[in-house]
Amino acid sequence: MELWIKYSLIAAIFLSLKNVISGHLSKKYKYIDYLIYAISISFIGLWVFVIGTGYKPGPIDNNDILIILFRVIIVYTIIDPSIYRAYGECANPGKASCMIVAPEIVLTFLLSMIIFKSKIEYMNMVGILFVLTGGYLVAYN
Repeated sequence: MELWIKYSLIAAIFLSLKNVISGHLSKKYKYIDYLIYAISISFIGLWVFVIGTGYKPGPIDNNDILIILFRVIIVYTIIDPSIYRAYGECANPGKASCMIVAPEIVLTFLLSMIIFKSKIEYMNMVGILFVLTGGYLVAYN
């Protein structure tokens, strides 16, 4: 098994756990309240790691600072609030997850095809159809 597949499986397991926890938290707290605590705890944890291990961050290109800033803005002002609200409005976080993940897989696949100019193969399209059908069946049955 390729190493990236192992990492993907680990990420999937913990994303599932995160989704269930998010479903619980989103019913109790406003997104901004959650964000304040989550970012504060992450910030403290990150700096404890940096100071404790003596890690010295490598330099980044000046052009990448804008890309990183753009990503942070998208994540914390659009993506995370939307996911948080989806979990808060849905009785079952599994259903909300399917409606987040299935379209995201399809859009990422299509954008990758466009950006990397990859050929679309028949089996890719069959897989995309299964993802959409499965997401629909889980979310709307």
